[in-house]
Amino acid sequence: MAEAEARHRSGMQNLTEFIGSEPSKKRKRRTSFTPQALEILNSHFEKNTHPSGQEMTEIAEKLNYDREVVRVWFCNKRQALKNTIKRLKQPDLGMAAPMDPLTDSLEELPK
Repeated sequence: MAEAEARHRSGMQNLTEFIGSEPSKKRKRRTSFTPQALEILNSHFEKNTHPSGQEMTEIAEKLNYDREVVRVWFCNKRQALKNTIKRLKQPDLGMAAPMDPLTDSLEELPK
């Protein structure tokens, strides 16, 4: 307990500092894609949603982005497409036929 109080007094108030683990890495800044780059990325995506590693490297070099940035863009684009398809397949609850409480409750009664 004395050690904990001493660490607290010396300014080590963060839990990760207190338990002695490495400080967390800073996140990389969000990449802003130019409209021209997005046009090229989208055209590649239309042709092939899962480009090979070599293709991703070529796209990254052509656009002057890190390969990892291009890889993540394709992952995110595939996920967005998947979510859009899922949303389109769901029945639109707002367009459902209104319930008639009298006839609907009669259908549920045993005969």
